[in-house]
Amino acid sequence: VDRKILCLPSATFIRLIILYPTFFTENPFMAAIRKPIIGASRDEALDKTVEVFLSKLRSLTHWQGQRLLDVGCGDGTFTLRLGDNFSDVYGIDVQDHYLTKFRESASGRSNYSIMHMSASKMEFPDEFFDKVVTLETLEHVDNLQTTAAEIIRVTKHGGEIIISVPNRLFPCENHGADVGRISFNRAMLLTYFPSLHKKYSRARAFLVRDLDSIFIPLGAKRVGLDYLWPTFEHGGNKLQWLLKPFFSVMRACEKSPMAIRMFGTSILLKYRK
Repeated sequence: VDRKILCLPSATFIRLIILYPTFFTENPFMAAIRKPIIGASRDEALDKTVEVFLSKLRSLTHWQGQRLLDVGCGDGTFTLRLGDNFSDVYGIDVQDHYLTKFRESASGRSNYSIMHMSASKMEFPDEFFDKVVTLETLEHVDNLQTTAAEIIRVTKHGGEIIISVPNRLFPCENHGADVGRISFNRAMLLTYFPSLHKKYSRARAFLVRDLDSIFIPLGAKRVGLDYLWPTFEHGGNKLQWLLKPFFSVMRACEKSPMAIRMFGTSILLKYRK
C-alpha cells in the first residue's frame, strides 16, 4: 500500500474508500455495487417489502378513525392498505406521476382525496386528522422543521403521528451519494461520518434523538419505537441473489434485543400530540 495514502487525513481517506470508484474501475465487484443491493423503494410489486413494512406499522398502532393523512403518499401502495378503517383518507405528494398512479388505484373509492400539495404548506385546518403517517419522506423535504410543524398543526389533540426515516446507525446510505460527476446508488459506511454524509448524500439519515429534538418541542410525545431491517428484494443487481437467503435473518434481527435491532435500515416512530 502506498505510504502516501496511509498518511492522508482520515476524512480524505474515508472519501477515497467510501465514495471514489476510480481506484477500482476494473473491479467487477465494485462496478456491481454501484447498483442497488440492499433494501427497496416502496412499490406494490415488491411483495416482501410491503408485507414487512405493513406488519410493523400494524403492530405499532391501530389503523382506524375518522381521517387519515399520508404525507408523501407516493403511488398509494401503503395508503390504500392502511386506510380501510378510516372514514376519509387523504394523500399528498409533489410528484405528479405517482399521484396519477395512486388515483388510478383508488378509482371508485369516494372517501379518498389525493392531492398535489407541499408537506411544508398544507391546506388543511388545524387539528383535522386523527392520524398522520409519513413513510420514508422526511429525509427528502426541503424544510424539515416547517414540515414537522405542519404535521403537528394538522394533527388532532390526542392524535398520532407515525414516521419512518432512514437510520443513521445502519452502515449503508441507501439513497446513494454524488461526488462531482461520480454517483453511487449505495455508499457503505457514509452514514457513520455525519459531515461527509451531509455533503455528499442525496437524502438525510436520522437518529431517534434527531426526530425527538424536532417533534417533542412542538408538543408531541414519543410513545412507540421500532426498526425495520433489509428485505434484499430490489432487483437489477447481479449480486442480489447472494443476499436474498438472509431475509429470514433480517426478520430475526427485527425481533432481537434493542442493542441489535437499533442498527436496522429504518427507524419507525409513533408520536402522540
